[in-house]
Amino acid sequence: MSPGKKILAIDYGKRNIGLAYSDELGLTVQPLRSIGNPGRSHFVKKLRALVREMEIERVVIGMPVNMDGSQGDAFAGMQQLKTLLEEALEVPVSGVDERLTTIEALELWHRMGPRRQKKYRTSDSVAAALILERYLGETS
Repeated sequence: MSPGKKILAIDYGKRNIGLAYSDELGLTVQPLRSIGNPGRSHFVKKLRALVREMEIERVVIGMPVNMDGSQGDAFAGMQQLKTLLEEALEVPVSGVDERLTTIEALELWHRMGPRRQKKYRTSDSVAAALILERYLGETS
């Protein structure tokens, strides 16, 4: 990752979409407020604005790999979304194995105080932060 650029992570869900970003050096990860998911076109439009506003260099999206390491129907759907985002956002999009991030995010969420929970809206952005931490750990 080049200095001065950030990475945005996405935990994509049918109802909510979690978001998190790294600092310019890729050392810290910060969850953003999750957003509702009224549809892909709305999501892509909102994401395009966020990528431009935050000067995002790369997007990382959680890929639903089965516990045995296989790729099922959900994985294929996320692969299609990954391709759509690459074209729409004009930045590289990487897929990251998201196994167990939801469970870990829920554990962290329940330990948070009400103010922090309200700030992030749902546990999905905590999951996005875990996905981004996994990506940064794999690429460092």
